Amino acid sequence: MLQCITHHNALTHQCNEAYAENAAMHEATRAIIRKLIADHKIPSERQLALDCDMSQSTLNRFLKGATDTLEFQHLQAIAHHFSLTVSQLTGEVAFDEDPKIRAVTLAMQQMPDYKKDMLVAASSSLAQSPGPLISNGH
Repeated sequence: MLQCITHHNALTHQCNEAYAENAAMHEATRAIIRKLIADHKIPSERQLALDCDMSQSTLNRFLKGATDTLEFQHLQAIAHHFSLTVSQLTGEVAFDEDPKIRAVTLAMQQMPDYKKDMLVAASSSLAQSPGPLISNGH
């Protein structure tokens, strides 16, 4: 019986720690989504919800902290809308603020290795070039 109580207490402690980590992750996700809405000048949560094919109330309840539940498909849709991965949207992985860099990063994550190698070689060559190779006709 004592073993069961000790095991139960250990599990309760682990659950409490996991809950605290999840709560912090949800807050980070909320903050990131709010910042992205502002940075991208999206006029309303309603607009983001429409763009991501989800109900406004679902997004609104999550952003206000009324629920910690946001289905993975909704996280994916929001991440895709901003050219992020779900890991970046939830704050697990940092992302670059430059949308062009984010778009390239997202594209690279979906490429086979040989294409990644080609892109790295091309970008290295572009970075070393002195400037535009074609003038504006002057």
